[in-house]
Amino acid sequence: MSAAPDKHRSVYHRFDSLVLRGEGRTGRALFSVLVAFVLMIAGAVYVRPAVEPVVHGINYALLSRNPFDFAQGNQMGFRLLTPVISYLIGLRGDLIIVTNLLMATAFLAMALAYFRRNAPRPADALLAATTFAFSLVTLTTIYYGGYCDSLTYLLIFLAWWFRANRPVFYLLILLGMTNHESVAFLIPWFIFISYQVYPRKLYWLLDTVIGFTVTLGLYFLYRELITREQQIRFSITYYFRPMAQNPWYWFYRSSGYKLLGFFTVFKLYWLFVIVAVTSMCKCRQWRQLVSIALILACAWAQMFFAFDSSRMLTLSFPVMVISLLHLLRHNPYRFRSWAGVVVIANFFVPQLYVGGKIVDKMHSLIGSILAMQLSGRIGW
Repeated sequence: MSAAPDKHRSVYHRFDSLVLRGEGRTGRALFSVLVAFVLMIAGAVYVRPAVEPVVHGINYALLSRNPFDFAQGNQMGFRLLTPVISYLIGLRGDLIIVTNLLMATAFLAMALAYFRRNAPRPADALLAATTFAFSLVTLTTIYYGGYCDSLTYLLIFLAWWFRANRPVFYLLILLGMTNHESVAFLIPWFIFISYQVYPRKLYWLLDTVIGFTVTLGLYFLYRELITREQQIRFSITYYFRPMAQNPWYWFYRSSGYKLLGFFTVFKLYWLFVIVAVTSMCKCRQWRQLVSIALILACAWAQMFFAFDSSRMLTLSFPVMVISLLHLLRHNPYRFRSWAGVVVIANFFVPQLYVGGKIVDKMHSLIGSILAMQLSGRIGW
C-alpha cells in the first residue's frame, strides 16, 4: 500500500478526532452551531460581506420595516416570510442583512446535523458543510445584502430531510413558496421523493393529490389576499406577458451565459456530482439518478422565466446533498483521499456571479480592504 493513501487517511482521521473532541466538550447540537458560525466568518473573508442592501435587497429591507403595510406597494410583496421574521425579531430595514446571515448560519448548522446523522464518519459532516459554505448557497447571502435566498434553501433542505413526516413536509413547502415562489419549480422532484416514502402507489397517489392540492390552494389564497390589497410587480402576468410576443424572451436575456452561471454555483465542487453520478450508474442506483436529473431539470426550467442564472440555478443545490450522501456512504474512487484537494483548489477559482449577460466578480474581504487603502478612501 502506498504512503499517499495512508497520509490522506491520517488527515481525515484527524478531522474525525477534531469533530469528536468538539462534540464531547459542547454537545453535538451546539458544536454544529459553532462550526456553522466559524464557516460563516470564513465565508465573509473569502467574499467581503455586504454592509447595505443592494438591488432587490433594498425592496426586502423596505418590506421588513412593516411587511403588513400594503399601501407601500412593494414589488416583493409575495415574498413575505423573511421580511416578516426580520420584522418580528426587531431586525428591520437594513438589518435584514443580519437576519439573512442568521438563516445562512442555520442552513449550515442543519447540514452539519444532517450529515453527522446520515454519513458514516464525523468529518463527513464537516466536509459537506464546507462545500455548502463556499458555494453560492451561502456566498450570495454574504455578498449581496438583503437577498433572502438562505431561508428558501433552508426550507427546501428541511423538506427533503423530513419528507417522511407528511404534514411537516407540506408545511415547509408552503412556507418556502411564501419566501420565494421559485420553490414551486421543485414540485416534480418533491412528488418523486414522496413516492419513495410509500410502499404502495395508491397511498402515494392519494397523498400527492390531496397534499399538493391543499398546499397550492393555500398558497394561491395567500397570493389572492395580498393582490386584493396591492398590485405586485412580480406577478404571473409580469413573467408571462413578454412570452406572449416571444416565448423565448426570458431565455434569450441570458443567452450564452447560462452554463457559466451554472458553474458558479459550486465551481470545482461540481466534480463531486460528476463522480457520484458515475458511481451511481455503475451501481445501477436509478432512483438517485432520476432524483438528480429531476432537480437539474426543475432548476433549469426557471430560465424560461428569469435570467439571473447564478441565483436561479442555485436552486439545484439538493443534487449536492444526494451526491455527497452517496460519496460518503460508499467512498467510490477513494473519494475521501482527494476530496480535500478539491476543497483547497476551489478557493483559487475566482467566485463569479452571473445575472443575465453581466458577470460580476465577488471580491474577497482582504482584497477589498487593500483596494480601499490603495485608493486612499481609508487610512490606517
